[in-house]
Amino acid sequence: MLVGWGILSPLSKHMGWAPGPVGDMTTGARGWILWTSLAIMCADSVVSLLPVAWEFVRKAAKRHNPDLSTTDSDEVHNKPDDETETEDRLVPGSWVCGGYRSASSSGLQWCGWFLAMKVSNPGQRSSVLGWAVYSVF
Repeated sequence: MLVGWGILSPLSKHMGWAPGPVGDMTTGARGWILWTSLAIMCADSVVSLLPVAWEFVRKAAKRHNPDLSTTDSDEVHNKPDDETETEDRLVPGSWVCGGYRSASSSGLQWCGWFLAMKVSNPGQRSSVLGWAVYSVF
């Protein structure tokens, strides 16, 4: 936060990247910091998700076509998992779903409170929809 508002905000204003008033979400440093940070977080999420998605696709392809050749890297990934938990030590699914619901609803409430969002505005309805989609992932 200190870097964002103490360094990047004056820098974006000085360089002309955010020419509007500092607190403006459209042309000011507030919006520039918000959307730049959001883009970085989305890119980081996609990069972090790629290995998981690749492993899923590879296993699904191998299930449909068992003749696919195995490589040395497959043998490394197929070693036994020493960290498997027993059923009694796992978090119940109802807790996970309840946590998603409460985190999503509290996140929407906090955003509405902090950003003074009114859901009647079509642009802000899309933000609510985006938050709902985000909460699924």
